[in-house]
Amino acid sequence: MIRFKHLAFTWWLSALIFPAKSWAQTPQQLPKESRKQYVSYRDNSLSDEFNGPQLDTLKWGRRNTGGGSIEPHFRDESLVSMESETRSDGTLNQYVSLLGTAKNGPPRTAGLVSKATGFYGFYVVRFRYRGFDSEEVREHGTVWHPAVWSAIGDSRAGVKQFASESRDFWLEIDLMEWENGANGWSSDAPARLKDSQGEKRKVITKGPNAEKGVMHKGPIQIYDPVWQTIGLEYTPEYLKLWNWENGAWQHMGERVVKFVEENPQQPEQSYTLNTIGNQARTPGFWILGNIIARYIWARMEAGTNTHPVQEMHMDFDYFRYYRHKQAVKMDWPWENQQPQGGGNIQKDKSPIPQTP
Repeated sequence: MIRFKHLAFTWWLSALIFPAKSWAQTPQQLPKESRKQYVSYRDNSLSDEFNGPQLDTLKWGRRNTGGGSIEPHFRDESLVSMESETRSDGTLNQYVSLLGTAKNGPPRTAGLVSKATGFYGFYVVRFRYRGFDSEEVREHGTVWHPAVWSAIGDSRAGVKQFASESRDFWLEIDLMEWENGANGWSSDAPARLKDSQGEKRKVITKGPNAEKGVMHKGPIQIYDPVWQTIGLEYTPEYLKLWNWENGAWQHMGERVVKFVEENPQQPEQSYTLNTIGNQARTPGFWILGNIIARYIWARMEAGTNTHPVQEMHMDFDYFRYYRHKQAVKMDWPWENQQPQGGGNIQKDKSPIPQTP
């Protein structure tokens, strides 16, 4: 059984930076200019408030890929902890924490993978880091690599499920991805495609010829240990990143990544920092994770690692999904855990308690 414990924690910093009633709570609070695109309820097959004494295993499985920090330990339930803390107003906040190990212990941590897939919609995640924003990490970087992202496969133990039958074109969405060595995170969307030479490849992600769509040109400031709430619009037309601030959604930066038609002879030309080919639009399993990059793990085993190994935690207060109206009657694999989809949406219209 995954353990539940009360975590005594100081919230004065959070209360100082983010005033009361400053968290997104209802579909009616989605961005005014685009809220008509989305349904008026949370899709409860994917949304989770993480308020129970145990992780909801109908919604989430343990990730079993991602390097040596996860693969040998995906059955270790102690690394996924249901926790709680007292807010500044005396009420209780509950959340799930993906735990790192003590400073002198072997680095072991966990990832969660959604069992249902999401597609077009508005996604909201409230998260925080614990242990990243320190002088040691600022100076030397860190071995840890937390992220919130979607993928075509669910990477659960003994299960090989894919969100799309197509393997020639598909999209990865990195809603929040730590930039190793930098004090912050980025938000981008690399794709997989079949290019003009008939080769299946991942778009170029670095250098002057980078092709991946970038929702925000980062890095974005880390506030450790303060909760951050961000949103992602994934529509048939574009990807757009949002930040919940002072009781309203604010577009993060000026970037909007648009989906465009591919040139059949040279489809790779459609993949730039600002555009993604339409064929790459796919549903995906969502992953909440905190791993050590494989190349750093190899350096640690070889004794050549230069990054510090500190106690690091990644906390998630909630993950919410509001379907795009065009996705309500779509039929795609593993929608709501139904192999053939069928639009069997688990609707949750219940009010969400105010979160100061």
